[in-house]
Amino acid sequence: MSGAEPGPWGPSVAAGRRYRRLRRLAWLLGVGGLLAVPVVVVTTQLVVQQAEANLTRVSVPELEETVERTDARSFLLVGSDARDGVDEEQRDALPLGDFDGQHSDVVMYLSISADREQVSLVSFPRDLLVELDGRDEKLTDTFAGGPDPLVRAIRENFGLPVQHYAEVTIGGFIEVVDTLGSVEICLDEPLRDWRAGADFDVGCHDMGPSEALSYVRSRQGARADLERIDRQQTFVRAVLGDLTATRTLANPRRVYRLTEDVAAAVTTDDQLTTRQMLGLADELRSVVHAGMPMTAVPVYPQRIGNLDYLIPYGPGARSLFDELQAGRALAARGDRDQRDETVVAVVSGGRAGGAGVVDATLRFTGFQTRVQGAGDAALDAGQRTTVYVLEGEEQRAGWVAATLGALQRELPEGVSAPEGVHVLVAVGDDATDPA
Repeated sequence: MSGAEPGPWGPSVAAGRRYRRLRRLAWLLGVGGLLAVPVVVVTTQLVVQQAEANLTRVSVPELEETVERTDARSFLLVGSDARDGVDEEQRDALPLGDFDGQHSDVVMYLSISADREQVSLVSFPRDLLVELDGRDEKLTDTFAGGPDPLVRAIRENFGLPVQHYAEVTIGGFIEVVDTLGSVEICLDEPLRDWRAGADFDVGCHDMGPSEALSYVRSRQGARADLERIDRQQTFVRAVLGDLTATRTLANPRRVYRLTEDVAAAVTTDDQLTTRQMLGLADELRSVVHAGMPMTAVPVYPQRIGNLDYLIPYGPGARSLFDELQAGRALAARGDRDQRDETVVAVVSGGRAGGAGVVDATLRFTGFQTRVQGAGDAALDAGQRTTVYVLEGEEQRAGWVAATLGALQRELPEGVSAPEGVHVLVAVGDDATDPA
């Protein structure tokens, strides 16, 4: 049979049938692709319309008095301790107290450069000293009057433009985490804080709404409010990591529900549209996925009258705000663990007051410090506080210099650093300058 001619159902006919199947499949795929376009458009439109319907918007007139609109964007993000949206069962389950007003538990400034290449987030401590209408106040207390006084305090005290405003209450936070399902937070030491309801062992925890709330509200630790800021930023990083993960973005039902629920949990200014938010999120996806720089305003504690405040460290705060205004990437300041493992010697140069301020600022930022007294005359910093770079410790010196807004120089010949020290700081006249 090997020499026989192919019959009517031989190879040539079979090949023709396969070709027609492939052509039909290609046609179906092509039509499917064309049909997918309007489906995606309609679905996106429905998501936007639903989110628009769920959003709560407020008029924030102070935003209209900021700098002229440009392609750069600046957002003030506020976590309010208002109990709106928290039912009785949740109140009983969470240590929220009976407070019925509102303070700003979280104040974060989000800066987006005009070219969308730089996104930075800076936390403002709630006990930060600000002046408003001729009075000294804590930043958190300005929010009792709503977003306008808070926006004005940020602009007038620190020279930062604020173009948009977004707020989430405790109830909104619970809804968002419930939508996410859980957020994984890993701890290298136990966290026990009965005031916030936190009770976590060492290790990784999949935190639901109640656990996540207790974690981000905890001030447990020597640095109190700064400890809470570290936890809040850790939480934000964890959420961003989850949202940019393929498993989240590839699930349309979860994306839809997340968009809808987040919109229902957030209050924004009345000039910010859902399309603007989605457009920015799309533009910034790759930048955020690569890692968003986060830091806090450098501060030191001071008691004024009968109240404890946190005072912005002048040179360091001004340097940070300059970076934000220029749209530059924030200089690295080290993460919590890196700062905790960095020992800084503070040489007063006879400037005892300035040395105390520098020492307290570094400690509140999380560095270990040692005050060394006057020190070698060759280390006198003069007007500008100076960070001396020790061999092999260039990175750590950069973290300290960025925190203090200080100069960096090589250690003079013949001068040695104390044993066990990674960075040497010589205090200058500017250490006591206001922000």
